[in-house]
Amino acid sequence: MNELSGHTICASVINDISREAVRELLELAETASIEIVSTPRSGLTMMHVLDAFDSEFLLGEVLVSNTEVVLNGQRGFGIVTGDEPERSLARACAEVLLRGEDETLKFHVQSLLLREQAKRDERRKHEEQLIANTKVNFDLMTGN
Repeated sequence: MNELSGHTICASVINDISREAVRELLELAETASIEIVSTPRSGLTMMHVLDAFDSEFLLGEVLVSNTEVVLNGQRGFGIVTGDEPERSLARACAEVLLRGEDETLKFHVQSLLLREQAKRDERRKHEEQLIANTKVNFDLMTGN
């Protein structure tokens, strides 16, 4: 995680961004000398989830894409759900760029992720409002 103007930024935002934003991030990454150690590949992993009582259980296997990159000795790993090779590469690149020494490149990555995080938060807020409109107050429905 990194900060930009008091906002916390995490590469996990990449899981929810548009394909255009993924490509934009990969274009930024092309300007750095990032070495791809493990090309994007698909595989299966066990998904751990918490139930309503905060007890962990294994939901089952899910398809994931993963990648490993290196920049100036820093390793970056990108693992995302689904068959998303570009997204996993973008996540790995974002991790090493955010920990890198190129402040200009780091600023551009942080700005992109902050912009996409704001879009995601706005979508979620809108979804929450739609859901709130469907709630029923049964105490008011007594018919009296």
